[in-house]
Amino acid sequence: MHRTSDLPLLLLALVVGTNVLLGQAPARPATSGELSKTQDFATAIKKIRDIWVQEFNAGHADKVAALYAEEAVLMRRNGSVHSRDSIQAELQRSITAAEAHDYTVESLHAEGSGDLGYDTGIYNENLPHHVAEGNYLMVVKKIKGEWKIVAHAAVPNPRLK
Repeated sequence: MHRTSDLPLLLLALVVGTNVLLGQAPARPATSGELSKTQDFATAIKKIRDIWVQEFNAGHADKVAALYAEEAVLMRRNGSVHSRDSIQAELQRSITAAEAHDYTVESLHAEGSGDLGYDTGIYNENLPHHVAEGNYLMVVKKIKGEWKIVAHAAVPNPRLK
C-alpha cells in the first residue's frame, strides 16, 4: 500500500515517463514525392556548381553569368556586384587579368525547400602568387522553372605569412 506522501512523486514519475515515451515516437518516413524533390534539388545544385567551375576555368564569363538571376548579387574579396551584367563583367575581369585559374569547389552541405535552396562549401583558386582558399555560399531560387543563383558569397580564408 502506498502512503499519500509518495503520491506526488509517483505522479511526477508517471508524467515524465509518458513524455519520454511519447517523445521517442518514430519519425514519419519521407514520401516518394519528398524524396524526388530532394533528389531533384541535389541534382540541380550539383549541375550549377559543376557548370560554374567548368566554364570559369574555361574562361567563359558569359556562360557562368547565365547561371545567375537578372538581379543577383555576387560578393567577393574585393566587393559586391549587383545584376547579371555586372557579375559577367566582374568575372570577365578576373578571367582576363588571369587572376584566378584552376578553380575548384567542394560542397559541404546543400539543401532546398520549395523554390529556394543553398549550397555551401570550400573553394580553392590559384592566384599569381599563392593559392587562395575560402568558403562559399550560393543561394538559389527557382525562377520560371529554372534554378538561378540569386546571391553568391565567396570569403577567402586569411593568408598565413
